[in-house]
Amino acid sequence: MAKTSRVGPVVVGIDGSDAGFEALRHAVREAGWRGVALHVVHVLDVSPAVLHLGGDQTISTRELAESDRAEIWKLAEPILEDAGTEVIRVQRDGHPGRTLVAYCDEAGASALVVGPRGRGRVQRLLLGSTAEEVVKSSVCDVLVVKPG
Repeated sequence: MAKTSRVGPVVVGIDGSDAGFEALRHAVREAGWRGVALHVVHVLDVSPAVLHLGGDQTISTRELAESDRAEIWKLAEPILEDAGTEVIRVQRDGHPGRTLVAYCDEAGASALVVGPRGRGRVQRLLLGSTAEEVVKSSVCDVLVVKPG
């Protein structure tokens, strides 16, 4: 029996890296070609901690991550404003690879688009850890977009 392709949304993971924004641009085109919605997912993977800045000033790693998330959405907006398709912004917490794969399954995604390497501290030789994980685990097509 032949396997049928999914017709669900295109999902893209963004992390604020150049590769992530290139993946976003490609995902906009891919969603348009497929005639489906685009789900843009940002995943926070934050270990709770409080940083003491000096005097009585403190800030939590969560506050820093939320500030970073807001900046990422701001930078993504010019790409999304002319998408020409329905755009759904999704914010999740968790391990990026597992969270993206779970979201794709939940949303019935037809494709997941990611960059080859993100902003993580450890870079792999060929693929970043998130890209590698989603390629191995995803139930939908995965497009790994090289930065232009």
